[in-house]
Amino acid sequence: MGSIMGATEEWSGGSPLRVCLFGSYDRVAHPRIAILEAALREGGAEVIEAHVSAWPGRTDEKLAAARRPLSPRWLVRLAWTWSRLAARYRQVGPHDVVLVGYFGHVDVLLARVLARRKRRVLDMFLSVYDTVVLDRRAVDAASLQARLARLLDRLAVRASDLALLDTSAQVEFATGELGLPAGKLATVPVGAEPWHFPVEPPPEGGPLKVLFYSTFIPLHGAGTVARAIRQLDGEEVAFTVVGHGQDRAVFDQEVAGLDRVTVHDWVPYEHLGELVAGHHVVLGLFGVTGKAWRVVPGKVYQAASAARAIVTADTPAMRAAFGPDEVVLVPRGDPDALATALRELAKDRARVAELGHRGRARFEREYTPAAIGPRLIELLRLPDEPEWVRPPRFLLRLDLVRRLLPRLARHEPALEIGFGAGAMLEELAARGFGPVVGIDFSAAAARLATDRLARFPPASRPRILRATLDALDPSKATFHSILAFEVLEHVEDDRGLLAQAFRLLAPGGHMLASVPAHQHRFSAVDELVGHVRRYEREQLAARFAEAGFEVEELWCYGYPLANLLERVRAAVTRSPEPGSPEALRLRSAESGNLVPARGLVKLLVRPATMAPFLIAQRLFLGTDRGDGYLLLARKPPTA
Repeated sequence: MGSIMGATEEWSGGSPLRVCLFGSYDRVAHPRIAILEAALREGGAEVIEAHVSAWPGRTDEKLAAARRPLSPRWLVRLAWTWSRLAARYRQVGPHDVVLVGYFGHVDVLLARVLARRKRRVLDMFLSVYDTVVLDRRAVDAASLQARLARLLDRLAVRASDLALLDTSAQVEFATGELGLPAGKLATVPVGAEPWHFPVEPPPEGGPLKVLFYSTFIPLHGAGTVARAIRQLDGEEVAFTVVGHGQDRAVFDQEVAGLDRVTVHDWVPYEHLGELVAGHHVVLGLFGVTGKAWRVVPGKVYQAASAARAIVTADTPAMRAAFGPDEVVLVPRGDPDALATALRELAKDRARVAELGHRGRARFEREYTPAAIGPRLIELLRLPDEPEWVRPPRFLLRLDLVRRLLPRLARHEPALEIGFGAGAMLEELAARGFGPVVGIDFSAAAARLATDRLARFPPASRPRILRATLDALDPSKATFHSILAFEVLEHVEDDRGLLAQAFRLLAPGGHMLASVPAHQHRFSAVDELVGHVRRYEREQLAARFAEAGFEVEELWCYGYPLANLLERVRAAVTRSPEPGSPEALRLRSAESGNLVPARGLVKLLVRPATMAPFLIAQRLFLGTDRGDGYLLLARKPPTA
């Protein structure tokens, strides 16, 4: 497919990045902050801290408070915590970035006030709504508390320049289910501290020793583990179970009276590595909640650090984090499969050792603080919207595109023709589409898109091709989705381009495209950006039908805002000087890549300002009042 654009722009500052760790996080309950701190130091950053330990009940107390934000007790605690945090922050000295530690959904609101001119990054890690409503089911989804939890997620991300989650599946959930902006989300894996979980020789002889440690929340699937333990009673498998929480009582009832089961309420974190080293196998999570589908728990990384075999649920997040020869995957919520997997490992100690070795090798490559550090520092340094903002017309189109994306094949190859600044590639990656390829012959577009997509891990990052569509051979490259936004109007031979796209599309696949509407509105603005034409409804539908497509949706969008803005632009734009065909080609290539964040654009791109116009345009999709067309077409399955 030609050369792939790659490396991200290097940090231009000469001095080390200075990061202020900020918040009321709990280092003991959640080692995540220590891992991020170590990763920053390994990457050469200087780290300072503004921290207050204010929650003796740890994260559970914070989550309880988040469900009752107007409780007098909570408000007093919050005021006391914030006053101390503010005092600590004023003493930290110069810094470049504020990193708000998990669980910092509320602390980041204070950081926004204190560090207005600094880059603010929230280690979001989890959604409050997902945790208390969907996973733990602590409150009803229709309740006021659930709406407040969702609001807290949104406010936290709004107060941040960037929010970190642990997997691409979590980003997809945050954008699709919570409506959080993809441009403000990035992934950093949980990782583990290798000095707490060193490689030690496994126990010699005796039964297969299996460790399950848990906070006994539904995510971990303790009931599945308990039923598997009961099936293995009397066999050469011994279990150690550590932890307490929501599902512990039910677990105890299930395993009561069984041999070779040792249960502890808890083990101090500083001794957890010794406990892991004393076992052959560590169990991950087995829950059937949506969250279990999207996360990789810390204990999986800890077991990999210690070179212990891992048995856990088969989920997309786990498959993205580890290869099939590095962990044992079993169906979620299936005690029979779990028991069978452990029974087979008990008979094959060589495989147990090999799994531990392979898991450790993956951990060293990707999940140590030293491996995480460069990516984390890159994310902290990168501007959120480098040199480009999403213009109002793009936002109007994006609102409708998001309604059509569920009709595309998410886990099949997708191609965007003319990706511009990479905003739609970013949208597709954040929503879990993949593999995704973008093709554009503009050097400026390639640079912008490469910077924009740098926050995604390599496995889920769209591939960038600087080329024309001719570089793709239909016999070697087939896509199930093709997207072309504001492309056809730039091409003299639009019929030829659609024919090429049709050949590249798999039978039954979809093409999603947008174009400017109404030739009688052709103006100096169109000339300036290299448009050859604008389209009428029947003309656009006919072009796709001639190429062999079946048109499924054809909307005229943007009314009234896009119409008004286009008139303003036309009134203040002069026709460009005549030039060569090459000059026209270059104007086409660069159009839409850069929009200054000033004046009317800066006012309109705010979510609150855009909301009424997003709603209004939906009322007129079936008319021809708008300024652009959005079309969804399908290649017949038998073509």
